[in-house]
Amino acid sequence: MKLLQEDAPLSKYFEIFLNINSRQLILSRATNFSGFGTLARDGNNFYFNVFIPKSSVNDPLMPFFPLANVEERELYYVSREKIEDKGTIDFINDLDCINGLVISYAGIESGNMIIKGFMHENTEMAFSDLLSKHCHEKSTIGKITLKPSRGFLDHLSEMDVKLKNIIISLPMKEFDHYRVIRMLRETGATGQFIDNYPLNGTFRLIVYSDQDLSSVQGMEEISGTDHIYETKTDEDILLLLASKAKKHRLTWSFLFIYASDDKLFMNFILPEYRAKEYFQLIVDTEMDMKKLDWVTLELYRNLNSKNID
Repeated sequence: MKLLQEDAPLSKYFEIFLNINSRQLILSRATNFSGFGTLARDGNNFYFNVFIPKSSVNDPLMPFFPLANVEERELYYVSREKIEDKGTIDFINDLDCINGLVISYAGIESGNMIIKGFMHENTEMAFSDLLSKHCHEKSTIGKITLKPSRGFLDHLSEMDVKLKNIIISLPMKEFDHYRVIRMLRETGATGQFIDNYPLNGTFRLIVYSDQDLSSVQGMEEISGTDHIYETKTDEDILLLLASKAKKHRLTWSFLFIYASDDKLFMNFILPEYRAKEYFQLIVDTEMDMKKLDWVTLELYRNLNSKNID
């Protein structure tokens, strides 16, 4: 798996516990529920989506579903709640806007929202400034952990949810005119998506390279030494895929994009119980673009500590 073989390009790992005014958190405390979720941004609004696999649902939990606006899917339930507290919105927005930082996980733990992610050491000052700016919100911000990152591999292997790895490829010739995709092909770099959904019509990417890209158009340097950059892209297929994902409230844990020879690869990592929906979304996107021979499924496998390589 490209990039994950090298691992740990972002050298710092963080965890932030938030005690917010949320129906989901109130119910989690009442039922002792902890579980996987995601933060989804829609313009200036943030939503907290909590996922409950059907295999883990117990009888004490079911009566609370109507109170949390729970929707049923084929293999899981999902509860979606808009974050209303202005202080919390400002904090998450400021966190999300730090260059060189990726939020990789959001969930419920011990009755609190927990946010986990990675950032480069050059981003530490911006992270520290953020905490100083919001330190007065003691009722919202709880425990904060910042430590050296052991890498994406350890993060994935320690997650308490089964993961699926989906890799698809598309013909490079169809996308070679796009700035970012052409750059990936020419330099052998890898892009990691920061956003699940586009913001103002564009996605943000962290770009990992083994060469200097500071002179490339649209690149903002995170670390010249480590050749890590941030950029934006608005490629059509990505926006179409995102519009469908947003409609169905689907998100990934990690998405990497890279090119090799005549193929463009998209490498998705997401919970197993949502993988079928996401693969169907990829097929539907291909059909909408009327390019039925575009997408090739390169890999569809369970992902755990034994086969992350």
